Amino acid sequence: MKKTMLAACGALVTLSLAGCIAVSDNSGPGSKVSENTELAIRVCGGEGNVAEVTREGYKCKGPAQ
Repeated sequence: MKKTMLAACGALVTLSLAGCIAVSDNSGPGSKVSENTELAIRVCGGEGNVAEVTREGYKCKGPAQ
């Protein structure tokens, strides 16, 4: 009886954890924006210097006047 109960509990735990697996799909359009954002921060010299980030690229802020 103990083995049956233990097996049933193990199966329940396994099934409940199966829904908790996160899968990252980097093929979507958001991943290109993320890549460009990281690149823009490095090239522009920090977050405060980035004017715009899109899928196509990025723009740095011009010098303050």
